[in-house]
Amino acid sequence: MYLDRLEYKKDFLSPVDKRCRFISAAALIAAAVYTTSAAALSGLIVLCLLPLLRELRVTALRLIPVNMMTAALWLTVPFGFSMDSAVLYTLRINAAALLYMIFIIPMSVSALASSMTKLRVPEKLVSLFILSYRYIFLLGERLSVTLVSMRLRHPESGTFRLWRSFAAVFAATSARAVFRSQRLSLAMVSRGFDGTFPVTITFKWKTLDTVLLILCAGVSALALYFSIKGG
Repeated sequence: MYLDRLEYKKDFLSPVDKRCRFISAAALIAAAVYTTSAAALSGLIVLCLLPLLRELRVTALRLIPVNMMTAALWLTVPFGFSMDSAVLYTLRINAAALLYMIFIIPMSVSALASSMTKLRVPEKLVSLFILSYRYIFLLGERLSVTLVSMRLRHPESGTFRLWRSFAAVFAATSARAVFRSQRLSLAMVSRGFDGTFPVTITFKWKTLDTVLLILCAGVSALALYFSIKGG
């Protein structure tokens, strides 16, 4: 989830019930992960890119770190890793990332957490998700400010000294995170927090949600069918 220049400007699935989006994303991502049909994965990627054409630049920038992970697979091809397997895993990862960008990322953390609670996800797990989500962005902001400050003050030159400075920054940020989490936990318990967050949005299932859910289930079944047929 992005709060900066990589944030999507428009959520074309905003009228859809958040529970429907969550279930649909889970079904499609599971199908993308388990299918062994490169053709089905390629078709799924094309379907995902169609609604993102207006924000194709943002999508491409988001996919860069995703494909940096797949680059490690391609580096192992000369050492015996199958080319077909590398292609398959690359398609799987990109399809899952695009589905996540369409269905999950545009949702706010409160909407996602509330839909998880309504779908009977363990409340403690939902609380952990909310707190982790908040803290990841807090750590990112502090780390960014510290690195900018370090660059403006012209740190000592030299590769070894530069990396030593980076290590000190990461260590200090991690230590502050631990101390802050302890204070936050104590403050929440003192105010009566029982480990669960309440549902903060209202849900209303509509015909559109049923249609989308059936469509996503059909696409998932079709992808798995092509996988079985191809196998």
